Amino acid sequence: MKTMMLMVLCTGLAFAQPADRTIEVKGTGTYKTMPDLGVLTIEAIVINKKFADVVKGLNAKTESLTAQLQMVGFKKEEIKTADFNVAKNMVWENGSNIDKGYIAHQNISVEFSNSKERIGSIITSFMNSENEVRFSLHFTLSEHHETLVRDELLKRTVNDAQSRAEVIASAAKQKLGIIKHISYGSVMQHPVYQTALYKAAAAENDQSLGFDVKELSFSDEVTMVWELK
Repeated sequence: MKTMMLMVLCTGLAFAQPADRTIEVKGTGTYKTMPDLGVLTIEAIVINKKFADVVKGLNAKTESLTAQLQMVGFKKEEIKTADFNVAKNMVWENGSNIDKGYIAHQNISVEFSNSKERIGSIITSFMNSENEVRFSLHFTLSEHHETLVRDELLKRTVNDAQSRAEVIASAAKQKLGIIKHISYGSVMQHPVYQTALYKAAAAENDQSLGFDVKELSFSDEVTMVWELK
């Protein structure tokens, strides 16, 4: 009987032990940087009544655009083509679809180091070209630059959590102990890259040569748990 009472007493004491004293804080970090990489995408389109002629026309246009890009400094191996597509050109007229032959599409893309001078030379080449095309300029980070941004962003995120925890602990007259837990899920926010879209035939002045590429904004977060002394 005494043995049983002793076991119950010991069990009660075990449950009475104080829980770990901890503080959990979420840190956030933000980082802005200029994109160092531009991506030029050209959409080549040819329409013709005959299938063979539309294919030949698209190939000729692609070769012409490739030569044009080489004139502004791009190497042939840097110029990529994709999404070759030929389809029936059906046009809705007078309440019904009319067969207008064929329409062929192909995308041509190339990457370049972002600078106003480089952008200006590209746009000028299309302003002076007889090629009727649509093209877009997208701006992003190179792999190397993105790695640097990610590392700096992580440092800022952890420093923010540390700073917040120290302020809270000090206000509560406590001191931070060891880190008990870190939760990180890599929520680096990639922005929608700034885009400039032009139609070559519509570019009649030099205003397009002076547009500014905006900074890209990134954010991340981490949750950290400290033991309180």
